[in-house]
Amino acid sequence: MKYYFLSSSHLENRIWFRDDEDFKAGMNFVALAAAHCGVALLVFVLMSNHVHFLLAANYEMEAREFFSYFKKVYSQYLNRKYRTLRFLRENVLDCQEVSALKEHLERVIAYILMNPVAANIVLHPVQYPWGCGNCFFTARNLKGRKVGSMGYRERRRILHSHQSFGENNILGEDGYILPESFVRKDMVEAIFRTPNRLNYFLNNSSKARKVLESENGMLPSFQDKCLVIMTRDICASLFRKTELSDLTDREKKRLVYELHRRSGADLKQLSRVLEMSPAYVAEILSQL
Repeated sequence: MKYYFLSSSHLENRIWFRDDEDFKAGMNFVALAAAHCGVALLVFVLMSNHVHFLLAANYEMEAREFFSYFKKVYSQYLNRKYRTLRFLRENVLDCQEVSALKEHLERVIAYILMNPVAANIVLHPVQYPWGCGNCFFTARNLKGRKVGSMGYRERRRILHSHQSFGENNILGEDGYILPESFVRKDMVEAIFRTPNRLNYFLNNSSKARKVLESENGMLPSFQDKCLVIMTRDICASLFRKTELSDLTDREKKRLVYELHRRSGADLKQLSRVLEMSPAYVAEILSQL
């Protein structure tokens, strides 16, 4: 068994997950991909414009197949909901084999879990729902029902898939499969052995250092999904329009200004939420 760290490239002018429904679908498709490909998934995190996984597999091809399958089923979901074709093809996969040395694995795990903290979304990984930060060294009683008890139509409606997978996985009360059901927390806890050691690596990861060195410190910022909602409100209230594609150039510039003023979002976040090129957004911001 070998360990593989999978990372997608960061999209500059698109986002994977626009709202909670998208994130829930993503969580379910992670469980589906892990079961379908038969890999051992140790940790993962879904960020708005990229994803990270650490898994154990026999061969690199199995690890790559996991990511390809996940991207395939999630792309199908995006196409059904938004009629967006193939934009995830822009996401390049970086697949690195990780040494089985204990400390190497500990550092990779901490790096993945600290992503939402480094993005100033939460103060600790356990607070971020779209990953497995709250899975380890806990005795949480899982509330929900087994996937195997669901019928065909119910699977399609809730899980966005009719396929049989992870029949013992638990569908939580919030409408997505709980990561404790399919993440190999036993393997992660065996690597760290104690919660104190896990916290040590979280607090000393490269992502933790990024937070400490940043000007904004530990103040959470708006998530991309919040800016998506804010964008809709601005378009409706100022321009009486619902689609970004219907805005004139002048209205788009006003939208960038208003969204930046109300949220404090930076160039990168504005570009991916508004699906505009960074150069175009930078030109508008330079005029403020």
